Amino acid sequence: NVLDARHERSVFQSIIDRVEWTEQQCAAIPSDQKNTLKNPFQPITDLPMLPEGGVGPSLQKWLRDNPLSSDGNDNNTNYDESGKAYPTCRLPPSTSCNTSTYTLIMMSHTTSRLHDFMNPLLVMMETWPGLTEVIIVWNSPRETLTSMAENTDAPSPNKKKADRNREIQERQYASQLLQWHNNSTHPLRIFFSLENGLENNLLNRYHPLLQPKNEAIMYFDDDGPFWSKDAMITSGFELWKRNSDVQVGAFPRNIRYMSQRMKDTGRHGVDSSIQAIASNARGVDLSPQTQSKHHHPLTFTPICRNVTGDTVEYNYFVFPDFDAHVLLPSGTFLHRNFLCFIWHPAFEELRTYVVTHKTYPDDMTVSTLISHLSGRAPRTFPREITDGVKEISRNRRMLMLEYDR
Repeated sequence: NVLDARHERSVFQSIIDRVEWTEQQCAAIPSDQKNTLKNPFQPITDLPMLPEGGVGPSLQKWLRDNPLSSDGNDNNTNYDESGKAYPTCRLPPSTSCNTSTYTLIMMSHTTSRLHDFMNPLLVMMETWPGLTEVIIVWNSPRETLTSMAENTDAPSPNKKKADRNREIQERQYASQLLQWHNNSTHPLRIFFSLENGLENNLLNRYHPLLQPKNEAIMYFDDDGPFWSKDAMITSGFELWKRNSDVQVGAFPRNIRYMSQRMKDTGRHGVDSSIQAIASNARGVDLSPQTQSKHHHPLTFTPICRNVTGDTVEYNYFVFPDFDAHVLLPSGTFLHRNFLCFIWHPAFEELRTYVVTHKTYPDDMTVSTLISHLSGRAPRTFPREITDGVKEISRNRRMLMLEYDR
């Protein structure tokens, strides 16, 4: 039975092939390019690092333990960590140009954050075209909302006036949010994670149990930042329609390569990505189906920690639009098909690592996973739209300086 390239088994095999390709690149590195770093890696946690290339053997084991059904059907009999049946995942299409609506997902766990997102949320619901569904993922007990909304006690007179007003406003926000949720005709609904068998987990906003109605999902953190309608809809949503099989966003970060070998390889990868995008614009077929046999090697930079001692650093000082490796969640677009992959049983170890690590690296983990699933880097769009030529020139110079580092 020949499976299409977007079927989960084909996708997993593509990642396995990429791991093997990476091992081949590492084995071919000359001796004079090994162990060139003077500063050894300094861990910030006692949690052991995941094994280099470990996703390859992990996916191989999953494929062996979960064969295709005996009747030749392309649907697997998947089971999650609790033993429940899990659906077969498929990558989304490379473009979704006819999509005109999207779902907004925000996650929160405390009523104190209502001050941050309720006003921007109201503006989005009233003025942003195409927003037909809003899902608030609530990671605390329902009572944290209801008790705040139902509290009629006067704020303590010992509090400052500003704090008393803030407490009253918080109650009003909680009441308004619950009213929207209880109104079956309103586009907003609250997903109470604990009532759906989930724990308080940063990855809940990507859980397939949310069942968004729209293919396009727009994410914002509950404390922002919240970008403008022009940036998100006129620019970001349109970019996503043309690249619906990758993560699209406006809040990029990158990984700093420490060795010269990785810097040179990374620069070559950026150039290859630019050429691929330009070729695609000229009508050359560069879809994952066509490229899967090559595993997209030119756009990936092998890190060979075991062979060379190489390390990388998470660069949280700048937002390099033209050299982005990962995207922070706020202001991103994602196809709903990726939710199935993010919570797939095959990646249970990865999810456990995220919630166990003291930095809870859900943002870079999800973004990196999506890139490896799709075989493509994330796409970025500007967070701000300005008519100032001087400001545009200054930003361009700063971005080019960062690219040269």
